[in-house]
Amino acid sequence: MMIRRRAVAHRAGTHFPFSVQGAALPRIGSRSIIVAIVVLLASVLTPAQAALADHDGWGIDPDNRTQYVKKIDFSSSHADAAVDHGKAQLERSVITTGWGDNDIEVFEHPYGNTGWTGLTDCTDWNVLLTSCNVIRIRFNHSAMVNANYTHWRSLGCHEFGHSGDLGHRDPDEDTDNNSCMRENIWPENFDSHDLTAIDIATA
Repeated sequence: MMIRRRAVAHRAGTHFPFSVQGAALPRIGSRSIIVAIVVLLASVLTPAQAALADHDGWGIDPDNRTQYVKKIDFSSSHADAAVDHGKAQLERSVITTGWGDNDIEVFEHPYGNTGWTGLTDCTDWNVLLTSCNVIRIRFNHSAMVNANYTHWRSLGCHEFGHSGDLGHRDPDEDTDNNSCMRENIWPENFDSHDLTAIDIATA
């Protein structure tokens, strides 16, 4: 079992997602060592599952399969459409969604020239750092000013895919170019491979 503390994002303009590394790690104390030992034991005692492909388990693992979504600081109808579409795509998987607090918080803001159009990270990890209680999705309006409706829907699908523990799809894993988890292209939906991967990653 891996400990994931990364954020996953889209690079502005090219829709090329990349990992954002966190700040410098704090000095290791006794509490950190105890947490590390507990996580190690959990990974040893948990039976391994067969992975469908290398993009499942590389997003943010939700704490359960019922996720409530809340929109925060929204200013554009395109961003609204992105959330509605991303939520609907997640509903096609084993994850059930609703509107409310405490699971997936989505922000739309002009964050500026950050190098990303969308960013998904965790703001509240569980005690073992193995799943996320509160997942944050951010849409950078500054990088999406000239984006069309299709691009926004693709962005919503992609970032909500990360909230279902999906990573990025490689071209050789998506030869028909129809997964919104791809890099550099803008499909609007999960394909069947993505849906099965969410099932495996969130089991």
